[in-house]
Amino acid sequence: MIQHRASQMVIFHTLVTSGSFTQAAAKLKTSTSYVSKQIGALEAELNLLLVQRTTRTLVLTDAGQQFAHYCEQVFEATQNADAIMLDARDDISGTIRLGSSQSFGTLHIIPALEVLQEKYPELRFELSLFDHKADMLEEGLDLWITNHEQLNEGYIAQHLAETNFVVVASPDYLLKHGVPHHPRELAQHNCVIYQSKSRNYDRWSFAKDDHEQTVNVAGNYRVDLAEAVRNAVIAGRGIGYVATYLLSDEFQSGKLIQLLPDWKPLQQMPVYVVYPRRRHLPTKYKVIIECLKSHIGHPPYWDKKLKPWLGKTVS
Repeated sequence: MIQHRASQMVIFHTLVTSGSFTQAAAKLKTSTSYVSKQIGALEAELNLLLVQRTTRTLVLTDAGQQFAHYCEQVFEATQNADAIMLDARDDISGTIRLGSSQSFGTLHIIPALEVLQEKYPELRFELSLFDHKADMLEEGLDLWITNHEQLNEGYIAQHLAETNFVVVASPDYLLKHGVPHHPRELAQHNCVIYQSKSRNYDRWSFAKDDHEQTVNVAGNYRVDLAEAVRNAVIAGRGIGYVATYLLSDEFQSGKLIQLLPDWKPLQQMPVYVVYPRRRHLPTKYKVIIECLKSHIGHPPYWDKKLKPWLGKTVS
């Protein structure tokens, strides 16, 4: 009876946090009818209505809200117990579901996971690449590598890296349109602009000594993928404000030239690894996080690689 009730409470907790029977069933890897049946049985055993069901929404009753609090404690207890037992077996295995932005994930997370799998062949990774702000529960993620700082309560973010930016252009573009020597001159150039669903990054800020300068830039090419900004700049479409993690040998090969080396771009992009708050973090999570930190380094390995090629004045 106790084991049966604990199972029902975990199902109810999943329903509450998922927001629908369909999403709860997907999270539990079972059918919607099974979840509905278990919730109905739970309500019958308690002789209480826990959930008001409508065609579009799921609303907890007062009793349901109170009961959800206890279900959360049971869920956390089962998660912690599972983690402790895994640690006792020193078991670095199983499936880990990760999320990351498309560009950062492709360039830096996938290589790190390849190193991890060589060391721990029993680990299996499912990597989702997307650029929108995610609900980890809805996405079914165990770990999320992101630059989003605004997190829902119940999550922890560990800092992985700080990404810097540089202003760059191709030699062809500069031959045709000239070299800007002050940030305000960027307003006279065609700029390649990164944009997201919620924001256009068309205000570029810089600092030199004690002076700061912000310029509103414009251009005929806007794109929502960071790699596409870099590629467009290489193709001569305009000037770009590009994250250094996107660059490798572009300066060395002559594909790109750094502009305004005396002016430091003020934008920085912190990168975090996010996971649900719990009393006991499983060993395999710790191993993955430490591997990512070690792989990226401090300062990040991409900045170390670029350092000899930055700071050169263009005439």
